[in-house]
Amino acid sequence: MTRKLLLAMGLLLYAALVESADLMELIASKPELSQVDNIIKSDEVLSSLLKSKSYMAFLPNDKALSAYQGVKDSTLISYHLSNLPYLVQDMPDELNTDLVGNPRVYVSKVPSGQPSITGWEHLHVYINDAKVIDANHRAISSRGMKQVLHIVDRVITPTVPRGVDFSQIDLMYLNPDAQKLIEKPRYYGLEGPLSISEFEGRVNALNLHDVYNITGKNTFFIPVDTGINTMQGKTVIDKQVIHGHVVPGKVLFTRTVKDSRDEYESLAFTDNLKVFISMENVSSSDNEDQYYVKSRTIASDVAHMKGTALARIVKGNIPIKNGVAHLIDRPLMLVATNVLAILQRTAQLSMFYDLIKNHNADLKNMMIVAKSLTVFAPSNEAFKKVNKRQLEQIQMNTEKISRLLRLHIVERILTTDELMDRNREPNLQVPTLNKGQNLYFAINFMDTESPVVTVEGAGVTGTLTTANVIARNGAVHIVDRLLGIPSQTVYEKLATDPILSATFNLSQQEGWNEKLKNRDERFTLFVPTNDAWADIRRTMPSAYKKLFMGLFAYHVRNILERHMIANSAFTLEDLLSLTTNATVSGKNIQQHRLNMTRGKVYFQARVTQSFGDSADENDTLIVVDMVKDGNTTGQTSSEYYTDWNGVRAKVIRPDLKCVNGVVHVIDKVMMMNRDVTVSGSAVPAASGLASLVATFFTVAFARALHH
Repeated sequence: MTRKLLLAMGLLLYAALVESADLMELIASKPELSQVDNIIKSDEVLSSLLKSKSYMAFLPNDKALSAYQGVKDSTLISYHLSNLPYLVQDMPDELNTDLVGNPRVYVSKVPSGQPSITGWEHLHVYINDAKVIDANHRAISSRGMKQVLHIVDRVITPTVPRGVDFSQIDLMYLNPDAQKLIEKPRYYGLEGPLSISEFEGRVNALNLHDVYNITGKNTFFIPVDTGINTMQGKTVIDKQVIHGHVVPGKVLFTRTVKDSRDEYESLAFTDNLKVFISMENVSSSDNEDQYYVKSRTIASDVAHMKGTALARIVKGNIPIKNGVAHLIDRPLMLVATNVLAILQRTAQLSMFYDLIKNHNADLKNMMIVAKSLTVFAPSNEAFKKVNKRQLEQIQMNTEKISRLLRLHIVERILTTDELMDRNREPNLQVPTLNKGQNLYFAINFMDTESPVVTVEGAGVTGTLTTANVIARNGAVHIVDRLLGIPSQTVYEKLATDPILSATFNLSQQEGWNEKLKNRDERFTLFVPTNDAWADIRRTMPSAYKKLFMGLFAYHVRNILERHMIANSAFTLEDLLSLTTNATVSGKNIQQHRLNMTRGKVYFQARVTQSFGDSADENDTLIVVDMVKDGNTTGQTSSEYYTDWNGVRAKVIRPDLKCVNGVVHVIDKVMMMNRDVTVSGSAVPAASGLASLVATFFTVAFARALHH
């Protein structure tokens, strides 16, 4: 009998035993519910009901109640009770509670990926924004009616009038829908920094109250006054913008939204205007939860721009009769500020903003007055991925910190729409504010709804996690890496750069690339792009098939090691020094010669056909052509090549620096058809063993016949 089965049987036996107790006795038996137990016992009516009637209780534990700042009384506990005793896995998606007016709670179920031992562990179950952490404790009332207890990790807060005589107000305000909430926000404590009167004024002026009394389960985002008062002209909040703050037919509590890529159609989704809404938790593990909402306008009209607007949820999870409301710090869909203000007001970009503010006043001013900028802004989480000491050293050098910051900025508006339009361009790149430094882009269309866009700057590749946050003078894209400071190994670089995925997949055969994880080693790799391998597939289909089928690891290793220099990390500047017979400081290189992992490398300038003094086909020549305006000159340009046996590959992205080496991206694979053979010493180890065994048995069988 398995351990899981024994555990399940034990739990079922325990459940059978406790069903002889009523709900009050069951609660009293739980040490983690001592505070709830005391509250209930102080109310004789509630205690009596829980002993005699059918109830389902979903009660907060002591830790949750201790963290709760509101009034802790029997009224609060009534919002955690329903007269229908459901097991947690059988709960419907909404329940009426025992609180006055019977306000609803909403149930969300998310797969947990765990096995179901007692019937519910395969689910994460949320009641409003509280997670069920213990479930299905059964009891039976004194009248023989079923009762069930569940334990949650947060207090579920009802939306009820505060400081108001209930007898003096309309009963509909006891269980408000979104319309009642924005009509009488002070009833519910929404005043001061949480005041929403400005937005309600626009709703009233446009006669759009019907948007907020739609029935069913919906999600409403309501901007607070401070986010609207900073705008130039409140009339930009028109009917379509108000519709863009509502997600119909979906109740989205912050904790129930697990993937920021999940987007929902807003009410502003028509033939001409299409606006999606998504939510994202941007909290780090050591901070309080912090959530943002994004509107993404993918089809625009004359009055509304395409792009993303980002707002922070300042008060979330307000349950209402027709769903849930969240207060946000600025309106969605609108372009109402400059790029610097976006950095300043977006908490997840605070570290990047502080770098600009503290180290480059000129750049800060430029971002306010410039007419056209695009900023690739690393998130706070991106900063945590880099070496802290290295970043501190850069900050101490005015020139270095300036170059680091300017690497993230393009002096024009660049949206992902343009990048996707230009995706067919080979080596798609855009110049930065640093003269001579470009950003390189790649787009993965595996998800056709929302393609993944990556950006590379000074060898560091990041993914755009939030794109096209539009400002009056440009755009901001949030990136998950700080460009310019390597934090990845060569292995990680190959694994995450989408244009190098073919080489990475090939390098996994027999664990060849495991060595590239070693942070104490140094490597220089000339890495062919996916397009380079596609060219091999076209021109050498048989060789390509053999390499990628996984049975020719020996040949794969030979080819990859022809592209690698072990024990040294050579930048392009180092290679140029070698070609001019200069000594590379500290590397003890003699003349032009350097051993590859397989074969030799010769570095020379303006040489295109010399292969050194050896006829070995593994000898490789790195050629640096000094080209300007198409003519051979004595001046350096940005075009550099490798040359192996007449296979000439252009270095299209040099100096991708990693913590344990340097990667140079090339546009061709240094190989020939004869590299992939199944004869002689080129036989793979596995095939060689099989051949040896076959030969042994053949010889043995022949001798047996002979005798």
